[in-house]
Amino acid sequence: MSEQPALGANPRVASVIAYSAWWATGALVWLIDRDRPAVRFHAMQSMIAFGAIFGVWTMCWVGSFLALVGWSDLFFLLQELAQIVLAAGVIIWAICIIQVARGIDIHLPWAGDVAARLASGSDAVKE
Repeated sequence: MSEQPALGANPRVASVIAYSAWWATGALVWLIDRDRPAVRFHAMQSMIAFGAIFGVWTMCWVGSFLALVGWSDLFFLLQELAQIVLAAGVIIWAICIIQVARGIDIHLPWAGDVAARLASGSDAVKE
């Protein structure tokens, strides 16, 4: 009798879990599910895409408060930019979860290429 994967037999469920809490669950799924390439791809794509979005959002948010020291107009600009980045991230996140739950593999433009290379362990980029 074969052993069932830690995140269940259905790879779609494991892939949805990878996106559920942005990069954090992507990292957990990457560490837990080592046998299914499609699940590992979605976990890596989640870590890369939402890690980058979270990083940009954090830099804008922290930068806005640092800007209060010298230039208050920059505070408002960076706060608006942070809100736009976060809103775009939520939209991309929702699209990823819906598409993966439907069984449609989604390949994000930059993050998908990097994730395919890293998830496969080779230098070849998935087309």
